[in-house]
Amino acid sequence: MKNIFLIGMPSSGKSTLGRHLAKRIGYKFIDMDELIEKQELMTVQEIFKYKGEDYFRQVESKVLKEIPVDQKLVIATGGGVPCFFDNINYIKANGTSIFLNVQPEDLLKRIQKSDINHRPLINRNTSEEALLKNLQERCAYRLPFYQQADIQIDGNIDVDQLLWILDQIEEK
Repeated sequence: MKNIFLIGMPSSGKSTLGRHLAKRIGYKFIDMDELIEKQELMTVQEIFKYKGEDYFRQVESKVLKEIPVDQKLVIATGGGVPCFFDNINYIKANGTSIFLNVQPEDLLKRIQKSDINHRPLINRNTSEEALLKNLQERCAYRLPFYQQADIQIDGNIDVDQLLWILDQIEEK
Protein backbone atom coordinates (compact mmCIF):
# COMPACT_ATOMS: atom_id res chain seq x y z
CA MET A 1 0.00 0.00 0.00
CA LYS A 2 1.29 3.45 -0.92
CA ASN A 3 2.50 5.84 1.75
CA ILE A 4 0.53 9.04 2.27
CA PHE A 5 2.47 12.32 2.50
CA LEU A 6 0.79 15.32 4.10
CA ILE A 7 2.25 18.62 2.94
CA GLY A 8 1.46 22.23 3.79
CA MET A 9 2.50 25.16 5.89
CA PRO A 10 3.47 24.87 9.55
CA SER A 11 0.28 24.79 11.66
CA SER A 12 -1.78 23.50 8.72
CA GLY A 13 -2.65 20.36 10.71
CA LYS A 14 -0.34 17.80 9.11
CA SER A 15 0.67 16.12 12.38
CA THR A 16 -2.75 16.28 14.02
CA LEU A 17 -4.69 15.06 10.99
CA GLY A 18 -1.93 12.59 10.14
CA ARG A 19 -2.13 10.88 13.52
CA HIS A 20 -5.92 10.54 13.26
CA LEU A 21 -5.78 9.36 9.65
CA ALA A 22 -3.11 6.74 10.36
CA LYS A 23 -5.07 5.37 13.29
CA ARG A 24 -8.29 5.16 11.29
CA ILE A 25 -6.77 3.37 8.28
CA GLY A 26 -4.36 1.13 10.19
CA TYR A 27 -1.19 2.86 9.00
CA LYS A 28 1.80 3.93 11.07
CA PHE A 29 2.30 7.68 11.58
CA ILE A 30 5.65 9.40 11.06
CA ASP A 31 6.42 13.03 11.80
CA MET A 32 9.50 13.99 9.78
CA ASP A 33 10.57 16.70 12.22
CA GLU A 34 10.59 14.11 15.02
CA LEU A 35 12.73 11.77 12.88
CA ILE A 36 15.19 14.57 12.19
CA GLU A 37 15.38 15.53 15.86
CA LYS A 38 16.12 11.92 16.85
CA GLN A 39 18.79 11.59 14.18
CA GLU A 40 20.44 14.93 14.90
CA LEU A 41 19.97 14.81 18.70
CA MET A 42 18.71 18.38 18.73
CA THR A 43 15.48 20.20 18.00
CA VAL A 44 14.68 21.61 14.59
CA GLN A 45 15.03 25.08 16.07
CA GLU A 46 18.50 24.22 17.41
CA ILE A 47 19.56 22.81 14.04
CA PHE A 48 18.56 26.08 12.38
CA LYS A 49 20.36 28.09 15.05
CA TYR A 50 23.62 26.14 15.20
CA LYS A 51 23.94 24.53 11.78
CA GLY A 52 21.80 26.74 9.54
CA GLU A 53 18.88 26.28 7.20
CA ASP A 54 20.96 24.84 4.34
CA TYR A 55 22.21 22.02 6.57
CA PHE A 56 18.67 21.37 7.83
CA ARG A 57 17.25 21.18 4.29
CA GLN A 58 19.92 18.65 3.31
CA VAL A 59 19.15 16.48 6.36
CA GLU A 60 15.44 16.84 5.69
CA SER A 61 15.83 15.60 2.10
CA LYS A 62 18.02 12.70 3.23
CA VAL A 63 15.49 11.66 5.92
CA LEU A 64 12.65 11.87 3.37
CA LYS A 65 14.46 9.48 1.06
CA GLU A 66 15.23 7.07 3.92
CA ILE A 67 11.54 6.55 4.72
CA PRO A 68 10.59 3.04 3.55
CA VAL A 69 8.45 3.01 0.40
CA ASP A 70 5.03 1.32 0.29
CA GLN A 71 4.92 0.55 4.01
CA LYS A 72 1.47 1.85 4.95
CA LEU A 73 2.80 5.07 6.45
CA VAL A 74 1.19 8.47 6.91
CA ILE A 75 4.02 11.00 6.87
CA ALA A 76 3.68 14.57 8.13
CA THR A 77 6.39 16.42 6.25
CA GLY A 78 7.96 19.64 7.42
CA GLY A 79 6.45 22.68 5.76
CA GLY A 80 9.45 23.27 3.50
CA VAL A 81 10.08 19.66 2.45
CA PRO A 82 8.34 19.86 -0.95
CA CYS A 83 10.18 23.08 -1.85
CA PHE A 84 13.79 21.85 -1.88
CA PHE A 85 15.95 19.34 -3.77
CA ASP A 86 13.13 18.19 -6.06
CA ASN A 87 11.49 16.57 -3.00
CA ILE A 88 7.97 17.14 -4.35
CA ASN A 89 8.72 14.84 -7.29
CA TYR A 90 10.16 12.22 -4.94
CA ILE A 91 7.03 12.45 -2.77
CA LYS A 92 4.72 12.10 -5.78
CA ALA A 93 6.69 9.14 -7.14
CA ASN A 94 6.62 7.31 -3.82
CA GLY A 95 3.16 7.84 -2.40
CA THR A 96 -0.01 9.84 -2.42
CA SER A 97 0.53 13.50 -1.59
CA ILE A 98 -2.14 15.57 0.12
CA PHE A 99 -1.85 19.34 0.42
CA LEU A 100 -3.60 20.78 3.48
CA ASN A 101 -4.42 24.27 2.25
CA VAL A 102 -4.86 26.76 5.08
CA GLN A 103 -5.02 30.50 4.47
CA PRO A 104 -2.33 32.67 6.12
CA GLU A 105 -4.94 34.40 8.31
CA ASP A 106 -6.06 31.01 9.69
CA LEU A 107 -2.45 29.91 10.16
CA LEU A 108 -1.86 33.08 12.17
CA LYS A 109 -4.81 32.27 14.46
CA ARG A 110 -3.56 28.70 14.95
CA ILE A 111 -0.02 29.86 15.72
CA GLN A 112 -1.29 32.43 18.21
CA LYS A 113 -3.45 29.82 19.97
CA SER A 114 -0.63 27.28 20.13
CA ASP A 115 1.66 27.13 23.12
CA ILE A 116 4.31 25.59 20.88
CA ASN A 117 7.02 27.96 19.66
CA HIS A 118 9.38 25.66 17.81
CA ARG A 119 8.94 26.80 14.24
CA PRO A 120 12.30 28.29 13.28
CA LEU A 121 11.05 30.41 10.38
CA ILE A 122 8.04 31.79 12.27
CA ASN A 123 8.80 34.24 15.05
CA ARG A 124 5.78 34.51 17.34
CA ASN A 125 7.45 37.37 19.19
CA THR A 126 6.96 39.80 16.30
CA SER A 127 3.86 41.92 15.78
CA GLU A 128 0.73 40.29 14.42
CA GLU A 129 1.13 42.31 11.20
CA ALA A 130 4.74 41.17 10.71
CA LEU A 131 3.86 37.56 11.42
CA LEU A 132 0.95 37.65 8.96
CA LYS A 133 3.18 39.24 6.30
CA ASN A 134 5.79 36.50 6.87
CA LEU A 135 3.11 33.81 6.49
CA GLN A 136 1.67 35.40 3.36
CA GLU A 137 5.10 35.63 1.72
CA ARG A 138 6.05 32.09 2.69
CA CYS A 139 2.69 30.74 1.45
CA ALA A 140 3.06 32.58 -1.86
CA TYR A 141 6.53 31.10 -2.38
CA ARG A 142 5.56 27.56 -1.40
CA LEU A 143 2.15 27.37 -3.08
CA PRO A 144 3.47 26.30 -6.53
CA PHE A 145 5.19 23.33 -4.86
CA TYR A 146 2.21 22.42 -2.67
CA GLN A 147 -0.19 22.63 -5.62
CA GLN A 148 1.63 19.76 -7.31
CA ALA A 149 0.15 17.40 -4.70
CA ASP A 150 -2.11 14.60 -5.87
CA ILE A 151 -4.92 15.89 -3.67
CA GLN A 152 -5.58 19.43 -2.44
CA ILE A 153 -7.96 19.89 0.46
CA ASP A 154 -9.03 22.60 2.82
CA GLY A 155 -6.85 22.37 5.92
CA ASN A 156 -9.89 22.74 8.16
CA ILE A 157 -11.06 19.27 7.13
CA ASP A 158 -11.60 16.52 9.68
CA VAL A 159 -10.48 12.93 9.34
CA ASP A 160 -13.95 11.65 8.33
CA GLN A 161 -14.11 14.11 5.45
CA LEU A 162 -10.59 13.14 4.37
CA LEU A 163 -11.46 9.45 4.46
CA TRP A 164 -14.50 10.13 2.27
CA ILE A 165 -12.31 11.97 -0.28
CA LEU A 166 -9.76 9.16 -0.29
CA ASP A 167 -12.56 6.61 -0.83
CA GLN A 168 -13.90 8.58 -3.80
CA ILE A 169 -10.45 8.67 -5.38
CA GLU A 170 -9.87 4.93 -4.88
CA GLU A 171 -13.21 4.14 -6.57
CA LYS A 172 -12.12 5.91 -9.79
